[in-house]
Amino acid sequence: MYHPSVLTLLTLAAHARCQLLDIPAVDELVSSALKPLADYTDYDGPTGVASSVISAATPATLFNVHATVEASDASYWLAEIAHQGVAAFNPNPSGYTVFRNVMDYGAKGDGVTDDTAAINAAISDGGRYGPSSRESSTTTPAIVYFPAGTYLISSPIIDYYFTQLIGNPNAIPVIKATAAFTGLGLIDGDQYQSDGNQGWTSTNVFFRQIRNLKLDLTGIPASSAATGIHWPTGQATSIQNVEIAMSSASGTQHQGIFIENGSGGFLADITITGGLYGANLGNQQFTTRNLVISDAVTAISQIWDWGWTYQGLTLANCTTAISINNGGVGNQLVGSVVVLDSTIQDCSTFVASAWETSPSSNGSLILENIVLENVPVAVNGPSGTVLAGGTTTISAWGQGHKYTPNGPTNFQGTFTTPTRPSALLASGSSRYYTKSKPQYETSSTSSFVSIRNAGAAGDGSTDDTSAIQSALISAASSGQIVFFDQGTYKVTSTIYIPPGSRIVGESYPVIMASGSSFSSISNPLPVVQVGKSGESGSIEWSDMIVSTQGSTPGAILIEWNLAADSGSGMWDVHTRIGGFAGSQLQVAQCPTSAAVSAACEVAYMSMHITGSASGVYLDNVWLWTADHDLDSADNTRISVYSGRGLLVEGKNIWLYGTGVEHHSLYQYQFSGASSVVAGFIQTETPYYQPNPDAANGPYPRNSALNDPDYSSCLSGNCDALGLRVLNSNDIIVYGAGLYSFFTEYSTDCSTFPTPENCQSEIFSVEGSTTNLVVYALSTVGTTNMIVKNGTSLAVVSDNLATYAATIAYFTF
Repeated sequence: MYHPSVLTLLTLAAHARCQLLDIPAVDELVSSALKPLADYTDYDGPTGVASSVISAATPATLFNVHATVEASDASYWLAEIAHQGVAAFNPNPSGYTVFRNVMDYGAKGDGVTDDTAAINAAISDGGRYGPSSRESSTTTPAIVYFPAGTYLISSPIIDYYFTQLIGNPNAIPVIKATAAFTGLGLIDGDQYQSDGNQGWTSTNVFFRQIRNLKLDLTGIPASSAATGIHWPTGQATSIQNVEIAMSSASGTQHQGIFIENGSGGFLADITITGGLYGANLGNQQFTTRNLVISDAVTAISQIWDWGWTYQGLTLANCTTAISINNGGVGNQLVGSVVVLDSTIQDCSTFVASAWETSPSSNGSLILENIVLENVPVAVNGPSGTVLAGGTTTISAWGQGHKYTPNGPTNFQGTFTTPTRPSALLASGSSRYYTKSKPQYETSSTSSFVSIRNAGAAGDGSTDDTSAIQSALISAASSGQIVFFDQGTYKVTSTIYIPPGSRIVGESYPVIMASGSSFSSISNPLPVVQVGKSGESGSIEWSDMIVSTQGSTPGAILIEWNLAADSGSGMWDVHTRIGGFAGSQLQVAQCPTSAAVSAACEVAYMSMHITGSASGVYLDNVWLWTADHDLDSADNTRISVYSGRGLLVEGKNIWLYGTGVEHHSLYQYQFSGASSVVAGFIQTETPYYQPNPDAANGPYPRNSALNDPDYSSCLSGNCDALGLRVLNSNDIIVYGAGLYSFFTEYSTDCSTFPTPENCQSEIFSVEGSTTNLVVYALSTVGTTNMIVKNGTSLAVVSDNLATYAATIAYFTF
């Protein structure tokens, strides 16, 4: 339907689509972010149309108006499907609205009306938690939907906790700033408050998304500070399928994405044009894929990080493609950067670096499979060109500390790349296979079956096992997509996902395991089982959470058995164990305590990719045992106990942007696995350890699963491993952050640069493992960074970098 307010413009508009497309004091912000570790739960970084309007409209504006109006008829199932989602543990679930269309709150999307207040009303409605509250909540999930249109704003859209800002992918809506726009970003993901601090501690901002939007800053004068998205954030967050258009005029002060701190995270399928900085980024760790930036002065400015993995970049027509020299020689703020499978075109310099040969290893850099087209300088160092460019391909080049497997050796130059397993590559390409999260843009509402219409209640108390199982089997056989309306779906036995299934959630609905079926620590059972051993086929599963309720020490939250076709996987599917309303595993039940409570033994394992599995693709998956209560006013810490994180025994596995945290025996274990590509992987060990430690915790070793034997360790605390690789081959990791911040909830053991002794070891290579490569390994709080069959290969004192110690290249 055409918007009435723009009908009078149609006779003037051409029948064609036209693309419409003072930086904050970075030093001050970085300085602010360089707060002591004690300030944070987790350490988060060094921080009607008037005739006058018609007469003033340019042809480009009129083109865009007509295109927007035509596009407003574009169908998208998410806007048209019945929305029956219920926030089960909200104080008023029947009165709380999960899905909000901004036009229902008064937004016009006509490119003339100021829609700022209406959009912010759509976000905040219902007693939700914004940055000014400094609180988080799992009881107020929301999708804020933008139909096609141009939404004029004069001040920031303030993002709230547990919010998905989603536009129509078939007719991307435009959020356009007025010339007099004031504020940090068109979308502000963590608004600064009157005390000068961000509202939330950025490492604790979880479960939110932005996708299918175009942000237009071109109306803001080039000389004015302007930001597209301000996005300090933590895990289980993403920006996907977003365009940002800025001024490319001389002296532009615009920046597309600004991140100054946090513990992320995932960015994918983003196109940015113009600006002083396409992306101005600082965070503990991040995975960024398919980022296209053109016509910026500096395409990517790396403010700081411990590790950042860039895959599939396309950077063009810039002065500097990637700058990692912030702080300069002797004060380098960038720990490591990995860039792979990327193309750089018509930029004067690819990478500006401040690395120098020294005991320090900050400024580490790995470049692999990079195509340069008219790029005179590939890498520039403090004294000039380090690696010449031109029109060429960089097979493999790096700088930093190297272990092969012994070291460290300072290196700056080419190295031998691992052989990429052919099964992991895109068809006919030397690049790794990737797949963006499916949004089913071309599917009609008749293609979907609502889980609530199928009989599931999702109220957090009704047993929905039978209704869910019947719906999944029926949908797989009929080719329908199962739509999980927002809700908490209690299940009391295993849910089987058959081959052929496609499943998508509305604002992270929860499958919550409860009851006696999951009570036996000696007879664990899966909560969700993807295929059965011997089955093959495909599944797609996105935007959901799997959790437990009460004492469920025998729950394996996700078990993947399927030998999958290419393209099968999980996108934005997370485990969340304890620490949320309805879990019966909050502060009242599981306070921090010196004694293990059987009532707070909550999961046997987060996810098991079994030996029968293959072709498994994980994208932005966070497997989290809660360290704090998300629904307490001050994020109070809790003690809940889970056994294992992610166990991989299969082959042909892609792990992009995954994190595993706070499991008592290990976070990642590759056991008998083969052909795995991963990056960036991130872990934290449990905050309560070593009381109890891994060997003496509630989950005893299971030899059938090849659990690690913690009967001895090199020295100090035998706490949970971050990464264990046992009898595996062809494992290639493009960035790993393995962190141990606490000893019995104290951070004294992880102060920088000493003592770094929260635990003795965190990464173990064992057995007959072959062809293992780990790039950009960063550790915190660990004395021995790499241990091979009981022998230390790398110690923290040899690899001091930023807050995390860093090794650029390890192979075994």
